[in-house]
Amino acid sequence: MSDQDWSASPGAPPPGPMPDGSIPIYASYPLPGTPGGGPALPQVGWGPEFGSGGRIRHGGPPRKRRTGLLAGLLLLGGVGALVVITALTLRSGDAPTVAPSYGPGAAPTSATAAPTEPDDSPPGTPGGPGTSQDSAAIVRTDGFYRSGVQKTVNCREPQIALSTAGAVQTYYANLIGCLNRAWTPVVRAGQDQYAAPRVLFWAGTVLSPCTSSSPTSFYCSANRTLYLKFEDDIKLWNRASDDANRSFSRMWATYTAGHEFGHHIQQLAGILPAAARLEYDAPDLDARLEVSRRIELQASCLGAAFMGANQASYGITGLDLTIYRRYVEAQTGDENNRGGPRDHGARTSHQYWTAQGFNTVNSASCNTFTASASKVS
Repeated sequence: MSDQDWSASPGAPPPGPMPDGSIPIYASYPLPGTPGGGPALPQVGWGPEFGSGGRIRHGGPPRKRRTGLLAGLLLLGGVGALVVITALTLRSGDAPTVAPSYGPGAAPTSATAAPTEPDDSPPGTPGGPGTSQDSAAIVRTDGFYRSGVQKTVNCREPQIALSTAGAVQTYYANLIGCLNRAWTPVVRAGQDQYAAPRVLFWAGTVLSPCTSSSPTSFYCSANRTLYLKFEDDIKLWNRASDDANRSFSRMWATYTAGHEFGHHIQQLAGILPAAARLEYDAPDLDARLEVSRRIELQASCLGAAFMGANQASYGITGLDLTIYRRYVEAQTGDENNRGGPRDHGARTSHQYWTAQGFNTVNSASCNTFTASASKVS
């Protein structure tokens, strides 16, 4: 195996030379989430939307559960309404029938018609309103998967220290520009329209149409915006000055941007809104979490496809490639979110799908929605 590739086999040795052949230790700190590591990071935020309590929500209205009190009130209200209607019917049995009136644009509906499910998709969103059957077809067979192998755009990594807000924003701006150039022909080849995402850099707290709070960077599909938390990159860079730590901080930023941009590509292709409907319509929590994992693992695969296509020009070899892979193995899995929902995928699953994208640079290899459940665990 050359250092231009990696194996997706669990336990395979890392590519690229390390001084002692061991897993890198970043500034004497084991990777968070690894055996002997520190406390887990806040819930991984690589998702387009968050619901209450930090749980990932990829679209659709929040699910509401009827409490016992609410159910009782609804029952009493229904009985009361029935009594009132019966009394009015008895009192006005000889009254003339009056046709109901509707406002401009309104239309009569049948009293026995099934209620329609609200649609949270932004107007004009591909794959928005529709049935679960329609959505299942989109996520599995959309033309995007036939867009072919991604070509390099000769993206080059800026040689700058990620020690200030301005430097981190410059780093991300260069990478986002490359991602736009790389994905434009791919999205169009799938018969979809391309539009660049908005980018917002933030520190501390941030408000968005998708969430009132977030622990880290995320993508919001409602306004098609990448929310990149630059202060995390600065903290990582300043943690230590050794080569491994600096490489780790750069690969963190590179992987994060690629993943979040992957969600934007899903949105443009109609896959994200269609998957959000499947997630909303899922019969139980386990089924919803599986759909969420398919969404997240696909975004990781798409981000890695870009990096694989631009590996030579960007310089992901040797130590950088080793850390890029070890980061995927140790940092992106649900194992880090101890006690949290399994909504992003296990380390082995991220390793598999990131290798798929990186090695093939083909969107067809990132179809997590046709994969077996074991591949998206």
